[in-house]
Amino acid sequence: MLIKKTRNECFLISNIKPTTQIKMNRITFLALLALGAFCANLGFAQEAKTLEATGKFIKNDKGAVVFTDDADKKRYYGFNDGVKKKVGDMLNKKVNLKAKVKKKEGAKITLMTYVVSIKEAK
Repeated sequence: MLIKKTRNECFLISNIKPTTQIKMNRITFLALLALGAFCANLGFAQEAKTLEATGKFIKNDKGAVVFTDDADKKRYYGFNDGVKKKVGDMLNKKVNLKAKVKKKEGAKITLMTYVVSIKEAK
């Protein structure tokens, strides 16, 4: 006995995937998506480094506090209010500084995120 199938029935049958294959495709897609998100965030998870240096604080025209290291003349920018409060009246004075600094992504500046201790140098 010969059963004839129409053209549309053959097309529909050939395009149906088993449910396990569909589930595996979803799992693979979600795993790759999660891996991509994890790898993208690795660049933002840089730890703040500790800076121990002697130098001077100045205030620039934008209102940020800028610390210039005497040893290598490198500049560290302090934009947040916590850094500005701790510096206080130490502007234009030589100080011994211990602070947390972080290199800004995609820019040439280094940010001072937290001042651990600041003392006037002798």
